[in-house]
Amino acid sequence: MTDRGVLATASDESADLFGDFVDAVLDLLRAARRTGGAANTVQGDAISVPQLVVLGAIDVVGDRGVSAVAEQAGLAQPTVTRALTALERRGMVTRTPHARDGRSTCIALTAAGRAVLEEKRQEIVGRFAEIWQDLAAGEREHAVSLVRRLSAVTDRLV
Repeated sequence: MTDRGVLATASDESADLFGDFVDAVLDLLRAARRTGGAANTVQGDAISVPQLVVLGAIDVVGDRGVSAVAEQAGLAQPTVTRALTALERRGMVTRTPHARDGRSTCIALTAAGRAVLEEKRQEIVGRFAEIWQDLAAGEREHAVSLVRRLSAVTDRLV
């Protein structure tokens, strides 16, 4: 997900460390979502955090079904089903019966869903870049480590 082009003037090492920072912050956000932040919407839009996470999971797992999306997203299957219903109503995903297994459903992003996912990814990475730029060079490596540690601690609390 990391757009390393955001730091076009930085060295490759700095861009790689920024990528680690983005991944660490996403880990922290996922942990925070699991502890009660799931009701929030993504700033400036009516798409919820779980819906955005579901769009991202569909992008990764393709048409493997609700269980695979739930596992990838780190969400309970009922939460994914509710998100899919809302996303389907908004024309961001399609659900079709699986050709060989009538019990399964194939899920796919529509062009509109992919556009929203990419737009939100860019917005989020842009916000991360602002935070990253505010850190002193010596703080960046520590920030990655600290955010990862905070994420692990938060996961253990759940």
